[in-house]
Amino acid sequence: MRFGSRLWAGILAVGLGVSSGWFSAGAGGSVHRAPTALLVLAAGLSGAGLLVGLVLGCRNHRSWLVPALVLLGSFYAGTWLNSPHHSIAGDALVLALAAIPTCASTALAFAVGQHLAARQAQTPSV
Repeated sequence: MRFGSRLWAGILAVGLGVSSGWFSAGAGGSVHRAPTALLVLAAGLSGAGLLVGLVLGCRNHRSWLVPALVLLGSFYAGTWLNSPHHSIAGDALVLALAAIPTCASTALAFAVGQHLAARQAQTPSV
């Protein structure tokens, strides 16, 4: 399996999203521990978005939005697996906060990956 394949990027998005959600839900649970959960959420989803966006950008995929949505969906599944307490308002707030680092890092890494792929395509092979 090539490093830049879509299947590999999908596996990364689901695996990193679920683990990010799992650890974020485990770090939270009370108002006093909410800043820690927010830090885990931002760090985990930013790193995952960078990796998934770079892999798909180098592959010249059409959009960064679909991988970001897969990452958010798997993050939400991870929070459901590790936390018994859910509400519509709380889940909407968490997903809104999670969308910021996910979309920003995925879009940035996607653009960098496309730039690297374009430069590699322009370079004459020996």
